[in-house]
Amino acid sequence: MNRLISYLKFLCSATNQHGVHSPFVYNYVTKCLYKKTKIKLPITLKVLIKSLHYFDYRTIHLLNTSKSSKEKIITNCPNISIVDSNAAVVFGDITDINKPNFKVNDLSNDTMLLLDGIHKNPQNLKKWKQLKEMEHVRVTLDLFYCGIVFFRKEQVKEHFKIRI
Repeated sequence: MNRLISYLKFLCSATNQHGVHSPFVYNYVTKCLYKKTKIKLPITLKVLIKSLHYFDYRTIHLLNTSKSSKEKIITNCPNISIVDSNAAVVFGDITDINKPNFKVNDLSNDTMLLLDGIHKNPQNLKKWKQLKEMEHVRVTLDLFYCGIVFFRKEQVKEHFKIRI
């Protein structure tokens, strides 16, 4: 029930590409997230795969990701290398950001952090809100199913809720 209420609140405050004033985010939303694909995957993995292709990322760090998700990523992105550090993309669950071996502040300016389950329960939503407030975090996209974080120092701090 809590997830349904959270989704309805999200729908009331979320926008599409027309509510985005950042050229970087507008292009990402229109040319990547809204691009039609024939990939049959859960929505978070679909967002990840589309983003890997759009930005032409070559390295990914997986935080406690299931074996089947790892296989789907490799199958859909054969040029991707799974690494333990200095990755262009970090993918995991919102609960993974508080693990001792992972530090958000260590991520570089060009890293994309994609986190699953940000609206799964009130604790995850609280973690998402805390993450958005971090000084190092510049741009966030709340897609309800997952959240995307960019650390681009050249960009003004902005938070978007995007319907996909």
